Amino acid sequence: MKNLSTKHWLLVFVLASLTALGPLSIDMYLPAFPTLAHNLNTSISNIQISLSCFLGGLAVGQLFWGPLSDSYGSRKPILISLCLFMIASYLCTTVEQIEYLWVLRFLQALGSSGGLVIARAIVNKRFDREQTLKIYSILALIGGIAPIVGPIIGNEILKSFTWNYLFLAMMFFGLIGFTTTALFLKEHPEAPRNDKTKTANLAVYGQLFQHKSFLTYTIIGSLAFSSLMLYISNAPILIMEAGGLTGDVFSMVFGINSIGLMLGSFLTSTVLQKRLSPKRIIYIASTIQIACALLLVCFLKMDFSIYYQLIALFFFIVPLGMLFPTATALALRPFQETSGTASALYGASQLAFTFCTSLLINHFSKGSMSIMALALLACATISFIANKFTDQP
Repeated sequence: MKNLSTKHWLLVFVLASLTALGPLSIDMYLPAFPTLAHNLNTSISNIQISLSCFLGGLAVGQLFWGPLSDSYGSRKPILISLCLFMIASYLCTTVEQIEYLWVLRFLQALGSSGGLVIARAIVNKRFDREQTLKIYSILALIGGIAPIVGPIIGNEILKSFTWNYLFLAMMFFGLIGFTTTALFLKEHPEAPRNDKTKTANLAVYGQLFQHKSFLTYTIIGSLAFSSLMLYISNAPILIMEAGGLTGDVFSMVFGINSIGLMLGSFLTSTVLQKRLSPKRIIYIASTIQIACALLLVCFLKMDFSIYYQLIALFFFIVPLGMLFPTATALALRPFQETSGTASALYGASQLAFTFCTSLLINHFSKGSMSIMALALLACATISFIANKFTDQP
Protein backbone atom coordinates (compact mmCIF):
# COMPACT_ATOMS: atom_id res chain seq x y z
CA MET A 1 0.00 0.00 0.00
CA LYS A 2 1.28 3.48 -0.89
CA ASN A 3 2.08 5.71 2.06
CA LEU A 4 -0.15 8.74 2.45
CA SER A 5 1.54 12.03 1.54
CA THR A 6 1.26 15.27 3.52
CA LYS A 7 -1.27 16.46 0.94
CA HIS A 8 -3.34 13.33 1.54
CA TRP A 9 -3.24 13.75 5.32
CA LEU A 10 -4.40 17.36 4.93
CA LEU A 11 -7.34 16.09 2.89
CA VAL A 12 -8.08 13.48 5.57
CA PHE A 13 -8.15 16.27 8.18
CA VAL A 14 -10.73 18.17 6.12
CA LEU A 15 -12.85 15.05 5.65
CA ALA A 16 -12.62 14.24 9.37
CA SER A 17 -13.92 17.71 10.30
CA LEU A 18 -16.86 17.19 7.94
CA THR A 19 -17.57 13.65 9.18
CA ALA A 20 -17.57 14.68 12.86
CA LEU A 21 -20.07 17.51 12.38
CA GLY A 22 -23.17 15.30 12.29
CA PRO A 23 -22.37 13.18 15.38
CA LEU A 24 -21.35 16.29 17.33
CA SER A 25 -24.60 18.01 16.41
CA ILE A 26 -26.60 14.96 17.53
CA ASP A 27 -24.92 14.50 20.91
CA MET A 28 -23.83 17.96 22.00
CA TYR A 29 -27.31 19.11 23.03
CA LEU A 30 -28.37 15.88 24.78
CA PRO A 31 -27.43 17.18 28.29
CA ALA A 32 -29.70 20.19 27.67
CA PHE A 33 -32.93 18.20 27.13
CA PRO A 34 -34.41 19.06 30.55
CA THR A 35 -33.39 22.72 30.22
CA LEU A 36 -34.79 22.97 26.71
CA ALA A 37 -38.07 21.40 27.81
CA HIS A 38 -38.36 23.93 30.65
CA ASN A 39 -37.45 26.98 28.56
CA LEU A 40 -39.69 26.06 25.63
CA ASN A 41 -42.58 25.06 27.93
CA THR A 42 -42.82 21.57 26.50
CA SER A 43 -42.11 17.94 27.40
CA ILE A 44 -38.93 15.90 27.13
CA SER A 45 -40.66 13.69 24.55
CA ASN A 46 -41.22 16.74 22.33
CA ILE A 47 -37.54 17.63 22.64
CA GLN A 48 -36.70 14.06 21.61
CA ILE A 49 -38.71 14.62 18.42
CA SER A 50 -36.11 17.23 17.46
CA LEU A 51 -33.54 14.43 17.47
CA SER A 52 -35.74 12.35 15.15
CA CYS A 53 -36.08 15.39 12.89
CA PHE A 54 -32.30 15.63 12.73
CA LEU A 55 -31.94 11.96 11.76
CA GLY A 56 -34.61 12.42 9.10
CA GLY A 57 -32.75 15.42 7.72
CA LEU A 58 -29.55 13.37 7.57
CA ALA A 59 -31.26 10.70 5.45
CA VAL A 60 -32.99 13.11 3.06
CA GLY A 61 -29.95 15.37 2.79
CA GLN A 62 -27.62 12.58 1.72
CA LEU A 63 -29.95 11.66 -1.16
CA PHE A 64 -29.82 15.31 -2.27
CA TRP A 65 -26.15 16.23 -1.88
CA GLY A 66 -24.69 12.96 -3.18
CA PRO A 67 -25.95 13.21 -6.78
CA LEU A 68 -25.26 16.96 -6.71
CA SER A 69 -21.58 16.29 -6.01
CA ASP A 70 -21.40 13.89 -8.97
CA SER A 71 -22.68 16.68 -11.23
CA TYR A 72 -21.02 19.79 -9.87
CA GLY A 73 -17.99 18.51 -7.99
CA SER A 74 -17.36 18.24 -4.26
CA ARG A 75 -16.23 21.66 -3.09
CA LYS A 76 -19.22 23.89 -3.92
CA PRO A 77 -21.94 21.55 -2.56
CA ILE A 78 -19.99 21.15 0.70
CA LEU A 79 -19.60 24.92 1.13
CA ILE A 80 -23.30 25.53 0.37
CA SER A 81 -24.40 22.75 2.74
CA LEU A 82 -22.22 24.15 5.54
CA CYS A 83 -23.69 27.63 5.02
CA LEU A 84 -27.14 26.10 5.47
CA PHE A 85 -25.93 24.30 8.61
CA MET A 86 -24.47 27.48 10.16
CA ILE A 87 -27.56 29.58 9.42
CA ALA A 88 -29.87 26.92 10.88
CA SER A 89 -27.59 26.58 13.93
CA TYR A 90 -27.77 30.30 14.62
CA LEU A 91 -31.55 30.38 14.18
CA CYS A 92 -31.84 27.54 16.72
CA THR A 93 -30.58 29.99 19.37
CA THR A 94 -33.62 32.21 18.79
CA VAL A 95 -36.46 29.66 18.97
CA GLU A 96 -39.25 30.11 21.48
CA GLN A 97 -41.54 27.33 20.30
CA ILE A 98 -40.72 23.64 19.95
CA GLU A 99 -42.18 23.41 16.42
CA TYR A 100 -39.58 25.87 15.15
CA LEU A 101 -36.83 23.79 16.73
CA TRP A 102 -38.10 20.70 14.87
CA VAL A 103 -37.88 22.52 11.53
CA LEU A 104 -34.49 24.05 12.22
CA ARG A 105 -32.97 20.77 13.42
CA PHE A 106 -34.14 19.18 10.17
CA LEU A 107 -32.45 22.00 8.22
CA GLN A 108 -29.34 21.65 10.37
CA ALA A 109 -29.12 17.97 9.46
CA LEU A 110 -29.79 18.77 5.81
CA GLY A 111 -26.71 21.00 5.95
CA SER A 112 -24.43 18.66 7.89
CA SER A 113 -25.31 15.70 5.64
CA GLY A 114 -23.57 17.34 2.69
CA GLY A 115 -20.10 17.02 4.19
CA LEU A 116 -20.85 13.54 5.53
CA VAL A 117 -21.99 11.99 2.24
CA ILE A 118 -19.49 13.81 0.01
CA ALA A 119 -16.58 12.93 2.33
CA ARG A 120 -17.25 9.23 1.70
CA ALA A 121 -17.44 9.89 -2.04
CA ILE A 122 -14.16 11.83 -2.05
CA VAL A 123 -12.35 8.94 -0.38
CA ASN A 124 -13.69 6.53 -3.00
CA LYS A 125 -12.71 8.85 -5.88
CA ARG A 126 -9.29 10.07 -4.81
CA PHE A 127 -7.61 7.13 -3.06
CA ASP A 128 -6.59 3.74 -4.39
CA ARG A 129 -8.12 0.45 -3.22
CA GLU A 130 -5.60 -0.17 -0.45
CA GLN A 131 -5.80 3.39 0.87
CA THR A 132 -9.61 3.63 0.98
CA LEU A 133 -9.98 1.09 3.78
CA LYS A 134 -7.38 2.95 5.85
CA ILE A 135 -9.11 6.31 5.33
CA TYR A 136 -12.59 4.93 6.04
CA SER A 137 -11.19 3.40 9.23
CA ILE A 138 -9.80 6.80 10.28
CA LEU A 139 -13.16 8.45 9.59
CA ALA A 140 -14.90 5.70 11.59
CA LEU A 141 -12.44 6.41 14.39
CA ILE A 142 -13.45 10.08 14.31
CA GLY A 143 -17.08 8.98 14.26
CA GLY A 144 -16.42 7.03 17.46
CA ILE A 145 -14.73 9.94 19.21
CA ALA A 146 -17.41 12.53 18.37
CA PRO A 147 -20.24 10.86 20.38
CA ILE A 148 -17.96 10.78 23.43
CA VAL A 149 -16.74 14.36 23.12
CA GLY A 150 -20.13 15.84 22.14
CA PRO A 151 -21.98 15.42 25.47
CA ILE A 152 -18.84 16.44 27.39
CA ILE A 153 -18.58 19.69 25.43
CA GLY A 154 -22.30 20.27 25.83
CA ASN A 155 -22.18 19.68 29.58
CA GLU A 156 -19.22 22.06 30.02
CA ILE A 157 -21.00 24.78 28.03
CA LEU A 158 -24.12 24.41 30.16
CA LYS A 159 -22.08 24.93 33.34
CA SER A 160 -21.25 28.49 32.31
CA PHE A 161 -23.78 29.49 29.64
CA THR A 162 -27.39 29.02 28.57
CA TRP A 163 -28.58 26.31 26.15
CA ASN A 164 -28.44 28.80 23.25
CA TYR A 165 -24.65 28.63 23.30
CA LEU A 166 -24.79 24.93 22.43
CA PHE A 167 -26.07 25.83 18.98
CA LEU A 168 -23.52 28.63 18.70
CA ALA A 169 -20.87 25.99 19.40
CA MET A 170 -22.34 23.85 16.60
CA MET A 171 -22.17 26.88 14.32
CA PHE A 172 -18.51 27.29 15.28
CA PHE A 173 -17.73 23.68 14.36
CA GLY A 174 -19.55 24.26 11.07
CA LEU A 175 -17.32 27.28 10.51
CA ILE A 176 -14.24 25.11 11.07
CA GLY A 177 -15.49 22.70 8.41
CA PHE A 178 -16.28 25.58 6.05
CA THR A 179 -12.86 27.18 6.54
CA THR A 180 -10.85 23.98 6.12
CA THR A 181 -12.87 23.08 3.01
CA ALA A 182 -12.41 26.54 1.48
CA LEU A 183 -8.67 26.58 2.19
CA PHE A 184 -7.55 23.00 1.62
CA LEU A 185 -10.10 21.08 -0.47
CA LYS A 186 -9.23 21.42 -4.12
CA GLU A 187 -11.68 20.28 -6.76
CA HIS A 188 -10.97 16.95 -8.41
CA PRO A 189 -9.69 17.39 -11.99
CA GLU A 190 -12.52 15.23 -13.36
CA ALA A 191 -15.31 17.30 -11.78
CA PRO A 192 -17.78 18.67 -12.66
CA ARG A 193 -19.21 16.01 -14.94
CA ASN A 194 -20.88 16.61 -18.31
CA ASP A 195 -24.49 17.68 -18.78
CA LYS A 196 -25.60 14.31 -20.09
CA THR A 197 -24.45 12.62 -16.89
CA LYS A 198 -26.11 15.28 -14.73
CA THR A 199 -29.53 14.36 -16.08
CA ALA A 200 -28.84 10.68 -15.40
CA ASN A 201 -28.02 11.00 -11.70
CA LEU A 202 -31.40 9.73 -10.51
CA ALA A 203 -31.19 6.78 -12.89
CA VAL A 204 -28.00 5.71 -11.10
CA TYR A 205 -30.09 4.87 -8.03
CA GLY A 206 -31.89 2.22 -10.06
CA GLN A 207 -28.57 0.76 -11.21
CA LEU A 208 -27.32 0.62 -7.63
CA PHE A 209 -30.33 -1.44 -6.54
CA GLN A 210 -29.42 -3.99 -9.21
CA HIS A 211 -25.76 -4.28 -8.15
CA LYS A 212 -25.27 -7.38 -5.97
CA SER A 213 -22.04 -6.22 -4.28
CA PHE A 214 -23.44 -2.78 -3.43
CA LEU A 215 -26.65 -4.24 -2.02
CA THR A 216 -24.81 -6.88 0.01
CA TYR A 217 -22.39 -4.53 1.71
CA THR A 218 -25.00 -1.81 2.16
CA ILE A 219 -27.07 -4.40 4.04
CA ILE A 220 -24.03 -5.40 6.14
CA GLY A 221 -23.23 -1.74 6.87
CA SER A 222 -26.87 -1.07 7.76
CA LEU A 223 -27.00 -4.10 10.07
CA ALA A 224 -23.84 -2.88 11.82
CA PHE A 225 -25.32 0.61 12.24
CA SER A 226 -28.60 -0.88 13.49
CA SER A 227 -26.66 -2.91 16.07
CA LEU A 228 -24.93 0.23 17.31
CA MET A 229 -28.24 2.10 17.61
CA LEU A 230 -29.85 -0.86 19.40
CA TYR A 231 -27.02 -0.78 21.91
CA ILE A 232 -27.22 3.00 22.40
CA SER A 233 -31.00 3.06 22.85
CA ASN A 234 -31.07 0.07 25.24
CA ALA A 235 -27.86 0.73 27.20
CA PRO A 236 -29.54 2.92 29.87
CA ILE A 237 -32.10 0.17 30.57
CA LEU A 238 -29.51 -2.64 30.61
CA ILE A 239 -26.94 -0.84 32.73
CA MET A 240 -28.94 1.35 35.10
CA GLU A 241 -32.48 -0.06 35.31
CA ALA A 242 -31.83 -3.81 34.97
CA GLY A 243 -28.20 -3.76 36.12
CA GLY A 244 -28.73 -1.38 39.02
CA LEU A 245 -25.59 0.68 38.29
CA THR A 246 -25.31 4.44 38.80
CA GLY A 247 -25.34 7.16 36.17
CA ASP A 248 -21.61 7.73 36.66
CA VAL A 249 -20.90 4.06 36.01
CA PHE A 250 -23.14 4.20 32.95
CA SER A 251 -21.08 7.10 31.56
CA MET A 252 -17.89 5.15 32.20
CA VAL A 253 -19.24 2.01 30.51
CA PHE A 254 -20.46 4.06 27.55
CA GLY A 255 -16.99 5.60 27.23
CA ILE A 256 -15.24 2.20 27.44
CA ASN A 257 -17.49 0.76 24.73
CA SER A 258 -16.83 3.79 22.54
CA ILE A 259 -13.12 3.16 22.97
CA GLY A 260 -13.78 -0.44 21.92
CA LEU A 261 -15.44 0.81 18.75
CA MET A 262 -12.42 3.00 18.03
CA LEU A 263 -10.09 0.08 18.75
CA GLY A 264 -11.80 -1.96 16.05
CA SER A 265 -11.37 0.88 13.56
CA PHE A 266 -7.72 1.35 14.54
CA LEU A 267 -6.90 -2.35 14.14
CA THR A 268 -8.59 -2.36 10.72
CA SER A 269 -6.60 0.64 9.48
CA THR A 270 -3.27 -0.71 10.72
CA VAL A 271 -2.82 -4.45 11.25
CA LEU A 272 -5.81 -6.16 9.66
CA GLN A 273 -5.85 -4.51 6.24
CA LYS A 274 -2.20 -5.47 5.73
CA ARG A 275 -2.80 -9.15 6.41
CA LEU A 276 -6.41 -9.88 5.49
CA SER A 277 -8.76 -9.22 2.59
CA PRO A 278 -11.75 -6.95 3.33
CA LYS A 279 -14.14 -9.90 2.96
CA ARG A 280 -12.08 -11.89 5.48
CA ILE A 281 -12.21 -8.98 7.93
CA ILE A 282 -16.02 -8.99 7.75
CA TYR A 283 -16.05 -12.78 8.21
CA ILE A 284 -13.94 -12.54 11.39
CA ALA A 285 -15.89 -9.55 12.74
CA SER A 286 -19.31 -11.17 12.24
CA THR A 287 -18.10 -14.47 13.70
CA ILE A 288 -16.91 -12.72 16.87
CA GLN A 289 -20.23 -10.90 17.08
CA ILE A 290 -22.25 -14.11 16.76
CA ALA A 291 -20.26 -15.69 19.60
CA CYS A 292 -20.60 -12.62 21.85
CA ALA A 293 -24.31 -12.21 21.11
CA LEU A 294 -24.90 -15.87 21.99
CA LEU A 295 -23.03 -15.34 25.26
CA LEU A 296 -25.07 -12.22 25.99
CA VAL A 297 -28.33 -14.12 25.36
CA CYS A 298 -27.19 -16.90 27.72
CA PHE A 299 -26.01 -14.49 30.43
CA LEU A 300 -29.36 -12.67 30.33
CA LYS A 301 -31.41 -15.88 30.39
CA MET A 302 -29.36 -17.30 33.28
CA ASP A 303 -29.44 -13.95 35.11
CA PHE A 304 -25.66 -13.66 35.31
CA SER A 305 -24.08 -10.57 36.86
CA ILE A 306 -24.35 -7.36 34.84
CA TYR A 307 -20.56 -7.33 34.59
CA TYR A 308 -20.53 -10.58 32.57
CA GLN A 309 -23.16 -9.08 30.29
CA LEU A 310 -21.10 -5.92 29.81
CA ILE A 311 -17.99 -7.93 28.89
CA ALA A 312 -19.93 -9.80 26.18
CA LEU A 313 -21.40 -6.52 24.95
CA PHE A 314 -17.96 -4.87 24.78
CA PHE A 315 -16.55 -7.62 22.57
CA PHE A 316 -19.65 -7.41 20.39
CA ILE A 317 -19.08 -3.67 19.85
CA VAL A 318 -15.35 -3.85 19.03
CA PRO A 319 -15.99 -5.64 15.69
CA LEU A 320 -18.39 -2.85 14.68
CA GLY A 321 -15.27 -0.72 14.26
CA MET A 322 -14.08 -3.36 11.77
CA LEU A 323 -17.39 -3.59 9.92
CA PHE A 324 -18.13 0.11 9.36
CA PRO A 325 -15.07 1.02 7.23
CA THR A 326 -14.82 -2.35 5.49
CA ALA A 327 -18.48 -2.51 4.41
CA THR A 328 -18.30 1.11 3.22
CA ALA A 329 -15.17 0.46 1.15
CA LEU A 330 -16.62 -2.68 -0.49
CA ALA A 331 -20.03 -1.10 -1.18
CA LEU A 332 -18.63 2.01 -2.88
CA ARG A 333 -15.60 0.46 -4.58
CA PRO A 334 -17.25 -0.25 -7.97
CA PHE A 335 -18.67 3.28 -8.31
CA GLN A 336 -15.80 5.76 -8.50
CA GLU A 337 -17.46 7.87 -11.21
CA THR A 338 -20.79 8.03 -9.35
CA SER A 339 -19.39 7.92 -5.82
CA GLY A 340 -21.61 10.74 -4.58
CA THR A 341 -24.83 9.00 -5.58
CA ALA A 342 -23.63 5.63 -4.28
CA SER A 343 -22.54 7.21 -0.99
CA ALA A 344 -25.92 8.95 -0.70
CA LEU A 345 -27.90 5.74 -1.09
CA TYR A 346 -25.52 3.88 1.22
CA GLY A 347 -25.88 6.43 4.03
CA ALA A 348 -29.64 6.93 3.62
CA SER A 349 -30.17 3.15 3.58
CA GLN A 350 -28.37 2.85 6.92
CA LEU A 351 -30.64 5.41 8.56
CA ALA A 352 -33.84 4.03 6.98
CA PHE A 353 -32.94 0.44 7.86
CA THR A 354 -32.07 1.43 11.43
CA PHE A 355 -35.33 3.37 11.82
CA CYS A 356 -37.41 0.36 10.70
CA THR A 357 -35.38 -2.06 12.83
CA SER A 358 -35.73 0.12 15.92
CA LEU A 359 -39.50 0.39 15.48
CA LEU A 360 -39.80 -3.37 15.05
CA ILE A 361 -37.58 -4.31 18.00
CA ASN A 362 -39.09 -1.71 20.33
CA HIS A 363 -42.58 -2.97 19.45
CA PHE A 364 -41.77 -6.56 20.40
CA SER A 365 -39.18 -6.07 23.15
CA LYS A 366 -41.26 -4.03 25.64
CA GLY A 367 -37.97 -3.25 27.38
CA SER A 368 -36.76 -6.87 27.34
CA MET A 369 -32.98 -7.07 27.10
CA SER A 370 -33.20 -10.67 25.86
CA ILE A 371 -35.04 -9.47 22.75
CA MET A 372 -32.36 -6.83 22.23
CA ALA A 373 -29.64 -9.51 22.52
CA LEU A 374 -31.48 -11.77 20.05
CA ALA A 375 -31.74 -8.83 17.64
CA LEU A 376 -27.98 -8.30 17.88
CA LEU A 377 -27.48 -12.01 17.19
CA ALA A 378 -29.77 -11.81 14.15
CA CYS A 379 -27.88 -8.78 12.75
CA ALA A 380 -24.52 -10.55 13.10
CA THR A 381 -25.82 -13.81 11.62
CA ILE A 382 -27.35 -12.12 8.57
CA SER A 383 -24.10 -10.20 8.00
CA PHE A 384 -22.12 -13.45 8.17
CA ILE A 385 -24.42 -15.18 5.65
CA ALA A 386 -24.57 -12.20 3.27
CA ASN A 387 -20.78 -11.85 3.24
CA LYS A 388 -20.30 -15.60 2.66
CA PHE A 389 -22.35 -15.61 -0.55
CA THR A 390 -20.71 -12.70 -2.33
CA ASP A 391 -17.91 -12.94 -4.84
CA GLN A 392 -15.96 -9.93 -3.55
CA PRO A 393 -12.26 -10.67 -2.78
